[in-house]
Amino acid sequence: MDTSFIAIIFVIAIAVMIIPRLMPPRGPLCNRCGGNGDIDERWPDPSEEGGWHIAAGVCPKCNGKGRLRS
Repeated sequence: MDTSFIAIIFVIAIAVMIIPRLMPPRGPLCNRCGGNGDIDERWPDPSEEGGWHIAAGVCPKCNGKGRLRS
């Protein structure tokens, strides 16, 4: 009886950790990447003559999910 109760608790704990990761992300769209998870931005760098700051790749605001809440 004790081992079956522990096994059920263990299975429930694993399901609570895994199932939310399988679900699609919820929440509002990320306003930095527009919901696609990727950014490609350039803006002038005032510290260098003719220099640019470049940000490309995975959106740091939503970590590439496209939504603000996971």
